[in-house]
Amino acid sequence: MKVPSPPLTPDSAEAAEDAALRILRGAGQSAASLHRKLERRGYTTAAAAEAVRRCATSGYIDDAAMAASVAARHRRAGHGRARVAADLKAKGVAAELITEALDNQSDTEEASALAVASRLWERTGAAGSRDQRARMRVAGALQRRGFSSALVARVMRGLI
Repeated sequence: MKVPSPPLTPDSAEAAEDAALRILRGAGQSAASLHRKLERRGYTTAAAAEAVRRCATSGYIDDAAMAASVAARHRRAGHGRARVAADLKAKGVAAELITEALDNQSDTEEASALAVASRLWERTGAAGSRDQRARMRVAGALQRRGFSSALVARVMRGLI
């Protein structure tokens, strides 16, 4: 990865805002993530904070909308709450916005886990429900996707 050269004016909020807009052209960012990236590029904390504030005021940054979008994408991919929460936390989204994004999901986590488990179970080609190795593989896949152990146990009991 190319390390950017330090800015000519590290205290300039205008220069930091220009850099922020270039960063945002690539992909949406949370306010915290954008702030970190600006500081890594050599801008002072004050200049980075002002640039982030300006971007938020202009509507270029919306942590709540980004959290909802990321949560929906993860849900479509068949991921559980834990994985979604970890991804949003890594992006610097505030805990209350993470909770709100997870709570606003239209389907239940159990329905999502059951759908994923059913797809995985069909793929295994296991003849009967007594194939313990296949059941363990499906359960492990659900846990890696971020579903809780208790939910995985409930889903696996219902899987035939």
